[in-house]
Amino acid sequence: MPIRLPRPGLLPQAQDLYAALTGQMPGRVPRQELFFGNRAIAHHFVGRDAEGPGDFRHALELARNIGWGMARGTSWGVMIGSRSETASDGTAHYAGGSPITWEDLDRLREPDLAALAEQFAANAEAIRAEGLLVHIFMLHCFHSAATGIGMERLCLMVYDQPELLREYMCRIEAFNRRGLRAILDTGLKPDIAIFDADCAFKTACMVSPRAYRDLIAEPTAATCEVLREAGITIMMHTDGHIDDVYPVWLEMGLAGAHGVEAQANDLGHVKARFGGRMALFGNFDPVILATDEPERVRQMAREMVEVGKPGGRYVAAVNTIVGEEVPLENYLAFIEGADEAASY
Repeated sequence: MPIRLPRPGLLPQAQDLYAALTGQMPGRVPRQELFFGNRAIAHHFVGRDAEGPGDFRHALELARNIGWGMARGTSWGVMIGSRSETASDGTAHYAGGSPITWEDLDRLREPDLAALAEQFAANAEAIRAEGLLVHIFMLHCFHSAATGIGMERLCLMVYDQPELLREYMCRIEAFNRRGLRAILDTGLKPDIAIFDADCAFKTACMVSPRAYRDLIAEPTAATCEVLREAGITIMMHTDGHIDDVYPVWLEMGLAGAHGVEAQANDLGHVKARFGGRMALFGNFDPVILATDEPERVRQMAREMVEVGKPGGRYVAAVNTIVGEEVPLENYLAFIEGADEAASY
């Protein structure tokens, strides 16, 4: 049966990705990275270096040439309290969150929605012209709070200041909805919306499952309702152990999740429990990708796809970022191994 697509003209790699996300059977297991920062690999596939971190055309050419099915139209996030410090090498690094008050919430400032919509419209037109799906990436309320407030402080607020913490979550998602409406007003609808929703350690959710549901369910459901009404496919990303996280998101219409972290989850277990209801992205370990021999990487990528692909709803990916430490030959071996097992 032909795949039902959001529009004509999509490349086969985009068709397969859309099929995996929407519960249809793709011709092959698609590949797609969400986080990528390796100049040598990018140069190999594009033939030139990016002209700085904002080189959108370079990122789009990479997505097309490397065989991914979607590219990012825009991204945004609202957060208060996050602190950074400068290391001895002059680079800035996250240094924890800060206490917040009701007055701090009232001082929360949002990005320029007009500029956000303008950037999205230009990028979306270019992505569509290349035959790829358009996705947007937004910071989820829990990730915003955990980073802006700090994890230890957030856990204490669950009990000591629950109303303030819930209001933080509500205001972040209210902005996300305003951002979505500004984008939809351009007349160019994204195909996929991805929540950057880190909320789990390697052994469990960052807070109790009950507290997590209580904090995020109402504000997140309201944002997801805007997405569903617009016909936009919903995804989320989190690292860590996901057994208590995915059920909450499935209630809100989740279609796909990245990246089933290998150090925290067994892909076969996750596939058996959730793979009939959502697409799973992952779960290749970036440490192995960076340090093992190419032939071993190729073999492990092939085995990963064999575990994930039965029944569809699976996308081959590294479970976090493909960083600068990954050798080109190892990532090429990853692609080769994944593609060897990709046919249905």
